Amino acid sequence: MTKRAIAYTSDIILGNTGEIIERAFQRKRIEQYAAENGVEIVAWFEDEAYNENIFARPRVKEMLEYREPYELVLVERTWAISRKWKEIRAMMQVLESKHARVEATTTLWDCVSQMARNYYRPAQRKVESPSYALEAERERESATIDLVKTYGRQGGKAVDRYVNVIVKPGAVKPKVRRPNRLAFQRIS
Repeated sequence: MTKRAIAYTSDIILGNTGEIIERAFQRKRIEQYAAENGVEIVAWFEDEAYNENIFARPRVKEMLEYREPYELVLVERTWAISRKWKEIRAMMQVLESKHARVEATTTLWDCVSQMARNYYRPAQRKVESPSYALEAERERESATIDLVKTYGRQGGKAVDRYVNVIVKPGAVKPKVRRPNRLAFQRIS
């Protein structure tokens, strides 16, 4: 089944060097990605001038007003939209209301690109691991935590034991450097 997409490019200026990732390069990468993944590109939108306020860009406005059905907005990298997560998330939320999503054809490992990639993924598991100090603060009294039982290795040897540490409200996480060595954090 072929997915329908619109594509967006904008000249991307690289930080301190001032080099530009040109729209022609981005267009080739998007076309290649579409061909490899069974995506039909139904419209192209290109902005010449990079403006950090994405909703002020003329082609972004046209793209958001586009009425034909589509499921994806393809960009070569999320930087074509913005390098700020706040701006990218705002764009993603607008597109979600239109039942579409942003998909980058290039996998980058900067924080913003990873956040954009993970935006549509369902949560893998519920995380419930409050810090030591928060547990003790919640109880409003000192607490003794067996680090081996609570946070240690399963099936460890006797030499892998860590010492019990007393944690008081507002205390910082105890630092345990090496197994079988006493390492306390002074609690005043």
